[in-house]
Amino acid sequence: MSSRLAACAVAGLLGGWSPLAAQEPTSAQVTPPPPTFTSSVVVTASLEPRPAREIPAVADVVDAEQIERRQANQVVELLRTLPGTAVTQSGSPGKVASLFVRGASSAQTLVVLDGVTLNDPVLGAFDWSATPTEGLERVEVARGPFSALWGSGAVGGVVQLVTRATGARSVSTHLEAGSHDYRRGALSAAAPLGPVALALAGHLRRGEGELANDFYDGEGGRLRADWTALDGLRIGLSGQAGAAHIGIPYDFSGAPSPAREQRSRSGLLALPADWTRGDWSVQVRLASAEGEIDLEDADDPFAASAIDTEREQARATATWNASESFWVAGGAERGRELASTASAFGPGLDGARATTEALFAQAGWSGRRLRVEAGARHDDHSAFGAETSLRGGAVLALSGRARLRASYGESFRAPALGDLYFPSFGNPDLQPETSTSVELGLEGELGAWSARLAAFRTDFEDLIQFDLVTFVPGNIGRARAEGVEATLEARAGAWLGRLDATWLDATDRATGAPLPRRPEWSAALVADHTGARFGAGATVRYVGAREDVGRVALGDHTVVDLRASFTATAWLSPYARIENLFDAAYEEAAGFPAPGRGFAAGVALRSPR
Repeated sequence: MSSRLAACAVAGLLGGWSPLAAQEPTSAQVTPPPPTFTSSVVVTASLEPRPAREIPAVADVVDAEQIERRQANQVVELLRTLPGTAVTQSGSPGKVASLFVRGASSAQTLVVLDGVTLNDPVLGAFDWSATPTEGLERVEVARGPFSALWGSGAVGGVVQLVTRATGARSVSTHLEAGSHDYRRGALSAAAPLGPVALALAGHLRRGEGELANDFYDGEGGRLRADWTALDGLRIGLSGQAGAAHIGIPYDFSGAPSPAREQRSRSGLLALPADWTRGDWSVQVRLASAEGEIDLEDADDPFAASAIDTEREQARATATWNASESFWVAGGAERGRELASTASAFGPGLDGARATTEALFAQAGWSGRRLRVEAGARHDDHSAFGAETSLRGGAVLALSGRARLRASYGESFRAPALGDLYFPSFGNPDLQPETSTSVELGLEGELGAWSARLAAFRTDFEDLIQFDLVTFVPGNIGRARAEGVEATLEARAGAWLGRLDATWLDATDRATGAPLPRRPEWSAALVADHTGARFGAGATVRYVGAREDVGRVALGDHTVVDLRASFTATAWLSPYARIENLFDAAYEEAAGFPAPGRGFAAGVALRSPR
């Protein structure tokens, strides 16, 4: 970890707040029904799954149909276009990609897969560079503080990946190729076997980047089985594994490094169980995950480093629907993290570990026009002790189809294992980072139009930063993020368009400087036409000027992507896309050029529906 590459990775993930930081899609359209306004069910923002319009929080759901229509084969492509989010990737595909939600660092955004936490135990963040969309039913993004439901890390928001499981028999294959020697194949399949429903997805990718030794090779797969053991009882087994091999074009000093490579591997196994009887429902999740990252350079043996992590998690939730207007839920969770690191420069983490135990509860009440929710969670951490988080909110139905939202929340981020125990850079006496947040929103629908406006303010306290007095990290940082998010959506016949815009003021309250990698202005337009056989669409993304780590100024940029597809037969659909149509030259991370104009074309083969 004590290398420039590790420092760059840390800075990329945490945006400068960490003490360690110096620094399938189903591609073609298959004649969908005309789009209409719906309220997707959200499971991330409440312990009781509810339609999005009933939740006192802003949440977006990108479902499988949208993923297919946009030809997105990485989740990060979807996140770039949502309000309140900013993505920073260190160059070409496969390189470190971090997500900043509402001004929070990427270590302050929790990422979960079917309820299982994915954040890295060493840094606390999540690298989005190799998260494919194959096998996903939807991606849920709940913005705002959710530690009262999810515990540590849910400060800026929660992103949940929900995998697909179905009893309907289906098979689809996608093969595509394009510029920069890009090649990719993907497979998704589902089948019923008596009381068991199986779903399988996998991909294989190869390609080059913008620079020498800038390649990215990746592969992975997901498997999910759901067994209906009894009426109301479902027991599952799910697992995923992935591997990536990338070239690192620069060495520690910024000089070309033709032999530097990084290999990463990850695996996850989960045992979910769901039981419903009458007014009661119970969910249990048991999971274990592992990850490895190895850096090597045949020309520089001092570059070698390795990271090994493990995470175990057990979570149980019970919900009682006392009446049509009142429900209450509660649960418990226990987690354990373990990490080891090594490098040529000295000792690293050696079996560092931390455990967390938590109890949580939430209740909701619905009247004719008003819905109210409130929740609390108490976490007991082995390193720093206890932390209690509260959250409450309300949704008020106005005249017509308009709604007013208001919420308040408290959240925290526990120090990561690297924060606590990394030699010469860790401080075992660290306390958690904390925040308080308020939000007010207005939304509604009128005919073919839908609009949403949300304003928020978050105060961050006890941020973990390097202390120049003690020369170890301390809880000395303070910051504030406030902003406004706006969404305008129109749907008419085969046409669908959505415009999102965000204004954000994220400031270090100690220095008055803007927080790095958070643009003040950003916007995205996604438009699609889904005809009987021909589909076409465009995505336009604007990211305003911002500062990178080290006060490096980055200019604004606009990127335009185009896509098209054709349903030739019930089982054959060719498609194509152009990325960065106007070849915009820009950097999301200083010193790492983003991809220029690129082209890809492919074919989707499906079993007839």
